[in-house]
Amino acid sequence: MLNIRSLRFRLAVWYFCTVAAICSLAATGYWFAIEAALNHALDEGLRYRLMGLRHFLEDVGPGGTDGIAARLDEISQLGELYQVFDANGVLIAQSSGLARHLVPERPPQELAFEIRYGAGGTGGFPLRLAWQKVTIRGRPLILGVADPQRKYEGVLGAFTSVLLLSTPFILALATVCGWWLGRRALAPVARITDDARAIGERNLSARLAVPDSQDELQRLSETLNQMLDRIEQSFTRTKRFTADASHELRAPMTLIHTAAEFSLRRERSREDLVESMQKILRESRRTTALIDDLLLLARGDAGRERPELTVVDAEPLMRDIAQQATAMAAAKGVHADLHLEAGVLPVNAHEPHLRRLLLILVDNALKFTASGGRITIAGSMDAKEVTISVADTGIGIAPDDLPHVFERFWRADKVRSREVGGTGLGLAIAKQIAEQHRARLEVHSEVGRGSVFTVRLPRVPD
Repeated sequence: MLNIRSLRFRLAVWYFCTVAAICSLAATGYWFAIEAALNHALDEGLRYRLMGLRHFLEDVGPGGTDGIAARLDEISQLGELYQVFDANGVLIAQSSGLARHLVPERPPQELAFEIRYGAGGTGGFPLRLAWQKVTIRGRPLILGVADPQRKYEGVLGAFTSVLLLSTPFILALATVCGWWLGRRALAPVARITDDARAIGERNLSARLAVPDSQDELQRLSETLNQMLDRIEQSFTRTKRFTADASHELRAPMTLIHTAAEFSLRRERSREDLVESMQKILRESRRTTALIDDLLLLARGDAGRERPELTVVDAEPLMRDIAQQATAMAAAKGVHADLHLEAGVLPVNAHEPHLRRLLLILVDNALKFTASGGRITIAGSMDAKEVTISVADTGIGIAPDDLPHVFERFWRADKVRSREVGGTGLGLAIAKQIAEQHRARLEVHSEVGRGSVFTVRLPRVPD
């Protein structure tokens, strides 16, 4: 069934219209070119006939107007078409052919000694005319000769007939060729469409065949494969995130259910009930914090979490963070230092969000730094960026684990991570906050020597 909305049909229509336009322009151009060539041939003949008429009159000899008319009557019998006027434009002689067809008896205005060509005659007897002002034996005259244009009408008529007969055939052939070419050209697109349609959630690892054609189809296939790579990665992360979130939520809910069921199984002392309630309260708080973090990430993914950025001096904020870090580090026997290389650190930021980002980095550094270790909070600035870093002397991160540290629920050592607390979402939230600030969050680490998390924010010009 013919689909008039298909690209193949539209290509055929465009091809037909293009060929029709080209044929029309070419036919019009050829027609005018042939007409111009025929007129040029007529003009050349008229020029020679003007020369002949002039020489003929020069041989007439002395005599008046009647003598010129009488002598010219001889060539009129031969079918020559001419008119002769005096200097004032008064008709002296005219061929019988022109007189019979009532050709106007007047020369053109402001005629010079150069030959002037033009069209004339009557509707039923079109002529090509040539005029020239001459002087014969000291007498100025205006000579005009004519040639019927009908002698070439057959050529133009035949050419027009050929055009009218051949154009429909050419257009029909062009339409068929356009349809065939469209089908050939779109065949690879149809294959790409079929291959793409066959890819679903069960075979996201499948990819399109990439033709080695160095053209748009190759770039299209490569682009679609890159898009499929991103979709597969996103789908995999979503599945892993869903599974991890379910697992993280299941553990506290199981503890809450167990504690409640244990309390209700039989009569308990007040101390037992208080202990059960404390367990339930502790796990519910952990679950609430986890759900809040999940909602924050979900709003960020959906684009609904877009904090309004204002000009903020990060220097006082870092001093405040350093004070909190000192208090938190003292409980673990860890030293906390602050190093600022500039008195002012101007950035575009949302202060509560930026504060949370830095607290996440400080908390993460303290979790994996043993007693006697050190964390260092540093701030510096160059012409383009404000750099804030949090370094620690903790256990470090293995090179194979570095690409995953900002993934949600990811832990390098799951057992140790659970012991130190946390949900595995802190660094993911920090990464999201950095992106909302158009900043870069980077990590460098060596196993056994510690880690450095660096935030690079665009600097506000002075």
